[in-house]
Amino acid sequence: MVLEHKLVFTADDTYCPVRATLALLGQKWVPHIIYELIKGKRRFNELATLVGGCNSRTLRDRLKNLEELEIVSRRIVATMPPWVEYELTGKGRELAHALSDLEAWGHRYMAEPAS
Repeated sequence: MVLEHKLVFTADDTYCPVRATLALLGQKWVPHIIYELIKGKRRFNELATLVGGCNSRTLRDRLKNLEELEIVSRRIVATMPPWVEYELTGKGRELAHALSDLEAWGHRYMAEPAS
């Protein structure tokens, strides 16, 4: 997966890992996918239901990109009928931990709006 050059390089054309991480997490559905995989392995359809609102093609593309980045692993379970499971890799769990820190911040400072 190639992230857009202008999103990961500074004005003086220096690579910035913070910008690259924000570009990755700025892709629609990526944080949702990672958040749902924190809880463990998920089948494709289960993940689609949990993420909610993401069409199958987009979900497949996001999972493929995350697999290429070694954030998610894909395993085909050879039963009848076969299915595919996705789970976070070690690298993915580290990213999920960073998202957990954002979650904690949200609990502290992003109070639920009053009805």
